[in-house]
This record gives sequence, C-alpha cells and structure tokens, in this order.
Amino acid sequence: MEIRKLVAPALALLLLAGVGAGIWYSNQRLGQTQADAAQQRLTQAQQVTLRGLIGSEKEAFFADPRVQQALAKQGITVTVEKAGSRAIAGRYDPKTYDFGFPSGAPAAQQLQRAAKAANVYNPFYTPIVFASWKPIAEILVANGIASREGEFYYVVDLPALMALVDKGTRWRELKKSEAFATGRSVLVNSTDVRTSNSAAMYLALASYLANGQQIVQSAEEADKALPTVAPLFLRQGFQEQSSAGPFEDYLALGMGKAPLLVAYESQMVEFWLRHPDRLKGDMVVLYPRPTVYSKHVLVPYTPAGARLGQALETDPVLRNLAHEFGFRTGGDVKGPEAWAKAGVKVPEVLVDVIDPPSHEWLERMIQGIEARFKQ
Repeated sequence: MEIRKLVAPALALLLLAGVGAGIWYSNQRLGQTQADAAQQRLTQAQQVTLRGLIGSEKEAFFADPRVQQALAKQGITVTVEKAGSRAIAGRYDPKTYDFGFPSGAPAAQQLQRAAKAANVYNPFYTPIVFASWKPIAEILVANGIASREGEFYYVVDLPALMALVDKGTRWRELKKSEAFATGRSVLVNSTDVRTSNSAAMYLALASYLANGQQIVQSAEEADKALPTVAPLFLRQGFQEQSSAGPFEDYLALGMGKAPLLVAYESQMVEFWLRHPDRLKGDMVVLYPRPTVYSKHVLVPYTPAGARLGQALETDPVLRNLAHEFGFRTGGDVKGPEAWAKAGVKVPEVLVDVIDPPSHEWLERMIQGIEARFKQ
C-alpha cells in the first residue's frame, strides 16, 4: 500500500509533464510554422524582377537553374543581356536596366559615375592569363621566357615576351621550336580592344610596360605609350567583340589558330572542371608576370539592383556556384582551394599584380588605337 501511495503521485506528475511538454512542443511548432509562413509572405511581397547588362563570360552563370533558384529564395528574378564592357559603360539607362555588370573596374568606374551609385559590389574576380598549349609553353621555357610551375600552368616573363613581339620575332627563329617552326610572328591574340574587357586588360599590362613599368596616369603618358601598344592589336587582323568566341576557337582549332590567347583564368578553370579528362591533354595556362585582375563589378541603378549585388557578394550558395564557373570570390573559400580538390591546381595567390589605369586614361589609349584602325 505504501508503494502505491508513492508511485501514484509520481505517475500523475509524469503524465502532467508529458501533457505539458506536448502542449509546449505543439506551440513551438505552431510558432515556427507561423514564423516561416510570415517570412515566406514577406519574401513574396518583396519579390523583384531585374534586368541588367552583363559581360558574356557571366552569361552561363546567370543561366544556371541552381543560380536562379538561389536568387529566387531571396525574392530575386534576373533577366540579363550581354554586351562588351565598354558598351555597358556607355549604356547607362535606369529606365531600362536595374544594373550594369561589366568585367573590369575601369568600365565600372565610368558606370558608377553615371549612375551616381553610392555603393558597388565586387562578387567575382579573375586574373588575366594566356591560354596556350604545352608545345608552345615548352618553346618559351627553352628560350628563358617562361617557367613551369605546376602540372599544367606556367609563369611567363611578360617584359621578355613583349620584347619578342616588339621585334617581330618569328616562332621558327626561337630555340627548340620544332613543334611550331612556323613563319608566323610571335604575337598574343586578343579580342577587340574597342569592345572587350579582356583586351582592355591586356592593353593595361602592355601600357604598364611601355610606361617604364608604371601605371599610365596622364594624357602625356597615354600618348607616349600608344605607338608601342597599338601594333599589338593592329597586327592581329580580325578580332572578335567578346571573349567567348576566341576561347571556343582555341578549344576547337588548337595551337595553329592562336598559340597564345588573352583569356580569363575563369574560362580555363571552368572548362577543366567540366571536362576533367582534358587535364591530361596539351592545354596549359600561362600566368603573365606581372598580371592584372579583371574585377567583375556590379553597379546598381535601382534598389533592386543593389539587392542582387548584395546577394552575389554574401550568399555562400551563390559564391560556391561562382567557383564552379571558375570565378574567384571573397569569403573563407575563394576558389582555388575547391578547384584543387577536383584536380585543377592553380596558384592560390598571385603576388605580381598591377592595377589598370583609370577609365579616363585607358579610354584615351583605346580611342587612339581605334583611330589607327580607321587609317
């Protein structure tokens, strides 16, 4: 009897505790469900549809369903049109577009002034490289112009390479050039500097060397560098307006078309990530020393454009997706660490990097080259 007297109250207490816990849990679930529903209603109320101009190298990123889904979770739907960075800089139109997203800081600088944008966003960046082939790279190594640093990347002495270009040296005149003993001049192919950012960044590097390894900072320096840098583009013949076309030719036609091609590191990395079997082929990437980073700067024209810029800069899902397209980002993981796990090993840090000239001086040199094209 004594045991029953003790057990009965204890069971009653346990029963009451169980009922209370059930009620508390139900209230918690109800509260969380209501909070989730409220957040969903808030997100839906804040849904925005944006339209913007972007460089062609970001087109595949915005077309990816996973990117679209990640943006949709933040209430953002994006429609993009592609254009050259110089064209984007000259097409500020807040009635038609919510943002401009060129591939270089100088174009973004002009765009920011036109938009009077208090803030810009820098979600992606990528260094300028030369897409090439192992036989070409080994010729440069044999002539003391490049050094092999990794399994499929080299570092090229840019002043030494530009000296060969300036002299009009032919490939067959170089030591150990049997693999490419042609009468073609040593030349670095690029896109059209009048429209494309990758060519403008090549111009930034070339003008730096022509200006005594100093960034061009005045009209006088720009005009002085022009006779040296203009032939780099005038001698190429036909040039495409964006970086996508020449890279496709590089992949399809091999070293006979363009033994050295100005490209973005992101193009090479993205290709290798999607085609790991090609890591064992002859494709190589040359990092010019010095090089320059191409910063992908989003300039918002509207509050909706600013929301997109902030999402691209801060959302870890979007940053990870950007890595899959070969872009470097901010955050704890910047890209090379993730690529290395897939066998694509590139330099984690580049130390010999210059800044491009300001938009004013870069534009002055481009206009000077454009005038020479018309002569």
